Amino acid sequence: MSEGKNKAAALWAKVCNYVKTCYSGEYETALQWFQGMVPLNLTEGELTLGVNDEFFATWITDNYGELIRESLRACGRADDLALKFEYGYLPDDAKKSDDDIEVENEASEAGRNDFIDGVDPDQPGKNSVPDDEQCKNLKEQLAFVNGQTFNNFVVGEENRYAFTAASTAAKKPGTFNPVYIYGGSGMGKTHLLKAVTYDVLTSTPKAIVRYTTCEEFLNEFVDSLRSHTNNEFRARFRNVDYLLVDDVHHLAGKTQLQEEFFNTFNALHSANKQIILTSDKQPSEIQGLEERLVSRFLSGITTQITQPTFETRLAILKQEQMSQKLKLSDDVLNFIAKSIVSNIRPLKGALLRLSMIATALGRPIDLETAQSELADLLDKEAETRTVTIEAIQKVVTDYFGLHVSDITGPKRPKNIAEARMIAMYLARKMTTHTHQEIGLAFGGRNHATVVHAVQHVEDMSLKNEDLKAQLKQFQRQLRSV
Repeated sequence: MSEGKNKAAALWAKVCNYVKTCYSGEYETALQWFQGMVPLNLTEGELTLGVNDEFFATWITDNYGELIRESLRACGRADDLALKFEYGYLPDDAKKSDDDIEVENEASEAGRNDFIDGVDPDQPGKNSVPDDEQCKNLKEQLAFVNGQTFNNFVVGEENRYAFTAASTAAKKPGTFNPVYIYGGSGMGKTHLLKAVTYDVLTSTPKAIVRYTTCEEFLNEFVDSLRSHTNNEFRARFRNVDYLLVDDVHHLAGKTQLQEEFFNTFNALHSANKQIILTSDKQPSEIQGLEERLVSRFLSGITTQITQPTFETRLAILKQEQMSQKLKLSDDVLNFIAKSIVSNIRPLKGALLRLSMIATALGRPIDLETAQSELADLLDKEAETRTVTIEAIQKVVTDYFGLHVSDITGPKRPKNIAEARMIAMYLARKMTTHTHQEIGLAFGGRNHATVVHAVQHVEDMSLKNEDLKAQLKQFQRQLRSV
C-alpha cells in the first residue's frame, strides 16, 4: 500500500471514529455511508475517496459535507483540504473500520484465537494460535477479505462449478491444481479468491496465503530488478501454501515476466502448493501467452463463470439488503434484477443508490421512483447488449397492440405506419444493419423509406417529450430481453 493511501486510510478512520464518538446515534446512517467509502490517497492539499458513482458523491457532499469538514478539522486538518471523489468503488472495496480492528486486537490480546469475526473457537482445527507477527499478517489479509466468504457467495448454475472448485481447493489443497477460473468482469472471481483466503486462514491461521493481481506481481518483479532483490521477491511468492493470482491474462506479451511466473508456478506445483488463477479468457484464448504457460494453466481444472441468471441476481440483491434497515419492495428488487444483467457490480451499485435514497426519504421507495432514479444506470446497461431486428419488431408491435406482420406488410394506416417508423428507427440506432438490410426486414422496403423513417422519428422526438421517453423505454426493454 502506498504512503498516500496509508495516510488517507488513517485519516478517514479518524473521521469515522470522531463521528461515532461525538454523534452517537445522531449520525448513525452517515457513519454507515462513510465506512463504505474507500480512502484512496492523501496529499498535502487533497483527500481522495472512492465511491460508487457521481450520484453518490453529490449526495454525500450535499447531505454530509459540513459534517465531513467538521470531522476533518477535529482531526487536525486545515479547512483548505480539498475532497476529491473517484468512481467505481463499492462498500465491499472498503477496508474494515477501526472498530472492527479494535475488537480483533482485544480478542488477540486476551489470548483467544477467535478474533476473526464469524469464527467458532470451539471448532476443531482452529486452536493453533499464531505469534504476533503472524497475527499482524493475518489481520491484514482478513481486512482484504472484507466479509466476502463462501457463506455469502450466491451460487447459481452459472458459477456452481467455479464455487465447487474453489471451495475444494480451500479444504483439500492439491486436489485440483491449478484451479483456473475465467469469466467477464464483475462475475465473482475475486470474491472466490477472498473466500479461499478466509476459509484457509480461519481453519489454519499459520498457513501462508499470498493473493496478488497480475499487475501487482509485475510491479513487484520490476522493483526487484531495480533494487537487486530478486531472491526476496522469489521467496515472497514461492514460500507460500497458496498462491492466488487475479487477471493472469495481463501476462500476455511480457516475455520476462512470463519466464518468472513459469518458474514460480513450477516451484509451487512441484511442492504440491495450491495455485488458483483467474482471467477474463480461457488460457488458449490469451494472445501472447507462451504455449508452455497455456499447458500449465490447463493441467488442473478450468471452469467458467458466466453472466448471473435472473434468479441469481435477485438472490444477490436480497442477500445484500439483509443488513439494511429500510428494505426495498419485491417489485423494486425484481425490476433491478431484470434490468441489470451485465455483471454484479452495477447490480449492487443500483441497490446501494436506491437504499441511500430510501434512507434520505425515511421510507421505502416505489417502482416509479426506482425507474426514475436508475435511469442513467439503465442507459449504460442498455449499451452493453446485442439487439436483433426481430426483437425490435416484436417489442414495438406488442406495445401498439399490433402483429409483426402488420409492420412488415403493405398496410399503411397511420397507427401502423408510425409503429413501423419507430421500429425502423430503433433498428438503425440499436443494430449494425444498413438501411438496405433494415428495409428488407420490413417487407422489402427501399433504402430511402428507412432513411425517411429514421429522420422523421428523430425530428419528432426533439419536439415530443413523451415520444422521446418512450423511445428510451423501448431501448431499455430491448436490452433486458
